Amino acid sequence: MVVAREVEHKGMESSVARAGGIGHLGRRGPHSALPSDIRKSNRAAVLKALYPDQWRSRADLAKITGLSKVSVSDVVGELIEAGLLVEGGYKSSSRPGKPAVLVGINAGGRGLVAVDLSEAGRVSAILADLTGKILESSQIDVSSAQRGRGHVGDRMVSDSSSSSDTSSLPLEPVIRLCRTLIGKSSVPMLGVGVATPGTVSDSGEVLAAPNLGWTNLKLADELRQALDLPVFVSNDADSAVFGERCFGAGPANMILVQLARGVGAGVLIDDHIVRGTSCVAGEIGHVVIDENGMACACGKRGCLETMTSIPFLRQRLADAEGQADRDDVLAQAGEVLGAALSMPVAMTNITDIAISGPEPIVGKMLLESVENTINDRVHSRFIDAVIVHATRLGTNAALLGGVACVLRHELGVL
Repeated sequence: MVVAREVEHKGMESSVARAGGIGHLGRRGPHSALPSDIRKSNRAAVLKALYPDQWRSRADLAKITGLSKVSVSDVVGELIEAGLLVEGGYKSSSRPGKPAVLVGINAGGRGLVAVDLSEAGRVSAILADLTGKILESSQIDVSSAQRGRGHVGDRMVSDSSSSSDTSSLPLEPVIRLCRTLIGKSSVPMLGVGVATPGTVSDSGEVLAAPNLGWTNLKLADELRQALDLPVFVSNDADSAVFGERCFGAGPANMILVQLARGVGAGVLIDDHIVRGTSCVAGEIGHVVIDENGMACACGKRGCLETMTSIPFLRQRLADAEGQADRDDVLAQAGEVLGAALSMPVAMTNITDIAISGPEPIVGKMLLESVENTINDRVHSRFIDAVIVHATRLGTNAALLGGVACVLRHELGVL
């Protein structure tokens, strides 16, 4: 288990609600710390020393965290009472006397829901435990016929004024899916993490998501009000690279490209998620590759996603005649994507590229084409060969990134 840190404390800082349980572990200046902040910080330190599967005595925790034994004892007692820690077994010792009791994370002490909105025509969600183990999964199809400007009760949830003919994804099915999974949990819920295409602010507002028809949608606020739980929203590619790092043993420097209804990239440099000045770092899908290309939902022509998005590639594959033609479709898409990635690879010296998307599209043919194209363009005695591979977490990368986001904000363990 590893930790992906933040750029200027903005890495995955797209929080909204801080309700119940341990709550949000916010940071204050050293001269303004309140007793509640200190308690939360102490709790986070203890949980982090145990997460995800360490068993330690209270004395060991005091040494690791630098807290006093009294403070550790108090914190451990609170966390056991809250159902987040459990006692189990004894520490072996050659010394006389009663052996020390070990404590560890109670993986099943809380449930977490994560939602992925990136796949065309479908919304996916999981129910997970505190260690990221998937307990339940569910999907719903959201066809274009179901779309329209979404409402929660009698409130409009999108004020999109986009000139695109892409209609808005309604929130009602997303809320129903979350409620279904929440209802399957036998333990209290810690929160909900949402991975969405588009530009997402630190407050969880979707500033622009052309493929969903959303503009200035306060998604985190809407879901928090509907579900009465802490909700954290992040860009799908940022979520995927965070999940890959935390749960997929990804390296500290990597680029993860999310191929879905659109195309986006999550960038990790020295364990920092790069988000950019206006939270739009990694929005490569709307970079123009061919000025005379197809019209894009953003209003431009020839954007990268018009040539490499999953809906586009599925249509091209369906129209192909025979396996050789299908291989050519994937090889051409790989060349386009590899060409687009060559400059950021040269600029950052990142040599690990993960591609997230459905099989068999994200398979050997596309991956090798991306890798060969990048290396043909940038490999030199100064830049090592780039390795391109499928995500280790598969299509669950963004979902598990949503889980990791909740764990970071609510418990401070990642």
